Amino acid sequence: MDPLFRQRLVGTLVLVALGVVFWPLIFVTPETREPIVLQPMSERPAIDQTPIPEPESFESSVAPKLPEPPKNLPPVQEAADIQTQTDAQADSLAHLPDSDSVAAPQPRRAPPSEDPLVDEQGLAIFYVLQVATVGSASRADELVEGLQARGYKAFSARYVRVDDELFRVQIGPNAEQAPLMRIKPEIDTVLKVNSQILRYEQ
Repeated sequence: MDPLFRQRLVGTLVLVALGVVFWPLIFVTPETREPIVLQPMSERPAIDQTPIPEPESFESSVAPKLPEPPKNLPPVQEAADIQTQTDAQADSLAHLPDSDSVAAPQPRRAPPSEDPLVDEQGLAIFYVLQVATVGSASRADELVEGLQARGYKAFSARYVRVDDELFRVQIGPNAEQAPLMRIKPEIDTVLKVNSQILRYEQ
């Protein structure tokens, strides 16, 4: 191909390409677009800030339907507290026979015990032998440990009378009073008290 013709052809193609690019910019009227309208910000939504009540627990829904826990009548319990006050020390329990030799089950020679098994509310009835009432937790613990060392199921319970903090030392609980009755004379002799059989309070 003739070089001169080829240069003219290339120049013509370049001019055509430039015309394609710049023609719309020069001769075509741009589209008229609608202005952008900014909408006002919506109001903040109202939020209910009322405190949410705590969900009702299973315990609170059932508690009103439960029977009242068993309690000894105040005069009975107060009399037991007075008759079991003692200054005896734990070392005096060394003279107490072991539980196995005192409270062991005896061969039945009579009809079964007539002790009621449940009360009018349907709660099981258990008994304890209150053996001591002392004024300090340390003395109560010493007596409990001394009794337990000799095989008795002993425990202590704290209570407040007016402004005094006292501790009851008890043996049990037991479904029958007979085993506790067999223990009572031995306890009374050793601790110099008049131990009392009471209903077990949980």
